[in-house]
Amino acid sequence: MPLVVLEDPRLQMALSTWPAPALNIFWQAISSLGNGGLDIGIFLVPALWGGWRRDRVLRNKGLLDAATVAGAGALDQILKNVACRARPSAPEAGAFFSNFPCFPAEYAYASFPSGHTTTAFAAAVILALWYPRWAGVWLSMAALVGLSRVMLGSHFPSDVLAGALLGTGLALAVHAACPAPRRVPPGHGAIPREGKL
Repeated sequence: MPLVVLEDPRLQMALSTWPAPALNIFWQAISSLGNGGLDIGIFLVPALWGGWRRDRVLRNKGLLDAATVAGAGALDQILKNVACRARPSAPEAGAFFSNFPCFPAEYAYASFPSGHTTTAFAAAVILALWYPRWAGVWLSMAALVGLSRVMLGSHFPSDVLAGALLGTGLALAVHAACPAPRRVPPGHGAIPREGKL
């Protein structure tokens, strides 16, 4: 991480000026996938569906995962208000503790970590745990969200890296602490009849 921080200005400038600005629309569309409300909503849908179907397992899993993504976003906001890092477009670009204390952090001093990347990776890791065969797709999409934040000039590479680590770490921690309940197939777990093991 320290090496990335030192190289931040050079990397950010190289990436945000290439390729042509005409692709900004593409990067903005990709960036919207890291919108916290959208990422939370992905898991509220199965929670509501599970509630309607009276499926407690699906409902509880959806609510826990939505809360995990929301928690990642909240933790990101706390760190932004502590780091007070100036965005690439700010006069003190890249400097930490600019305008400190910066609570509530203004946009210009809320660069570290990247919120879009944090929620995108939290959601992607949870989806990868739900659908392991598609893990590469979910994580690649989250990585593109992170890249889009640099390409659009909103963040430095280390902001994105920190967001990816934060979102991934929190999702894995919650999964380890609260493993998904498994449904017991009919007949399994029943007490065997005498003489039948």
